[in-house]
Amino acid sequence: MKASEEQRPLLVNTTWSPLQGGVPTWNRSLAIALVEAGYPTACLVERATEAEHEDARRHGVTLFTAARTPAGPSLLLPARPVLDLDPNLVIGHDRFSGPAAWAYARHFAHARLVHIVHTAPPEIEPYKNSGRAGLLIAEREQITLRMAASADVVAAVGPRLRRYAADLLSDESGPGQVLRLDPGLTAAADPAPVRRPPAKHHVLVLGRTDDVVLKGLDIAARAVAVVATRDSTVGLRVRGAPQEQCDALHRKLVRLSGLARERIDVRAYTVDPAELRRDLVRSAVCVMPSRAEGLGLVALEAIAAGTPVLVSAKSGAAELLLELLGRLAEPMIVDIHDDGPRDATAWAAAIEHILRDLPAALRYAGQVRELLAGRLTWGDTVATLMRALTTSPATTPS
Repeated sequence: MKASEEQRPLLVNTTWSPLQGGVPTWNRSLAIALVEAGYPTACLVERATEAEHEDARRHGVTLFTAARTPAGPSLLLPARPVLDLDPNLVIGHDRFSGPAAWAYARHFAHARLVHIVHTAPPEIEPYKNSGRAGLLIAEREQITLRMAASADVVAAVGPRLRRYAADLLSDESGPGQVLRLDPGLTAAADPAPVRRPPAKHHVLVLGRTDDVVLKGLDIAARAVAVVATRDSTVGLRVRGAPQEQCDALHRKLVRLSGLARERIDVRAYTVDPAELRRDLVRSAVCVMPSRAEGLGLVALEAIAAGTPVLVSAKSGAAELLLELLGRLAEPMIVDIHDDGPRDATAWAAAIEHILRDLPAALRYAGQVRELLAGRLTWGDTVATLMRALTTSPATTPS
């Protein structure tokens, strides 16, 4: 039987383009990989621009938008075109779109439900300074527990989140083992073997910036300030702020670090792949100093571009790199102690080590990319998911 006759997936997510970090990136990459594997794939999002519809069409994905209410679009309100689609597999992402995926799986009685865990609330909420960390952790874990009770497959992104989800569901409230789904490494079709050293020593932070403490933006700024005392070409570039918050974030990072204003460059989030690649190839190093990070796709984006990368030891990316590369991964991993001066010193030392011999660092980055390119593919992600669906008994959403 052909793959296209076996599964007709519907993915549910808030957005198509990766405007909100890793989950939309994951959803889009998985949808495209499903099409490439031969599955007729649709995706439901809250809203989409014509450019996003065109992007989905170009990759063979049928993109639907949510039904509208007086308050705006709602993924929970049945969308007629999706109801006419008749999928037999529905995939949702964590609390962001898991409940909506559950609702659609209930409507299509024969559809199987996959719930993908992207966050570990006990690890990240204490760093958000909401004043409600305990309450939010309890609420969000309850959502995962209820979703797991109805899902045919519960999956988690990478080793760190799989371990968290397995622990949460250890009372057998889910469908069995938690499936681990690793991301693919999406490199250019014909990348240069080794990048040329950039003209200036930009230190890049790539990704969402709304949680300065959680994402370690303060650590990055203070570390660059230390390096800047000895390197007049070094500066901090941040890509990922909402357009209306760029100036405020710039002022905050200047105040935190003591860097001159021209040494910090804060740019709005972009979904233009060419613009993101320019940021990466203009940078001497991409840093991800998160105090906690379920995975950290930006690390793999940097590796795919051949850019030296430093990742937090408290990230799923660090665990994944160590598992795949062993001791070869150690130069990319920097400890986080949640002690401001100590962390700034450690990250400054790691950045300076790269800048001291940038040609060697770029050769190492090229070697890492070459080793990972055949070991992390979205095709393998799809194959892992489909094998799990083959062996998992069907459940009925409750």
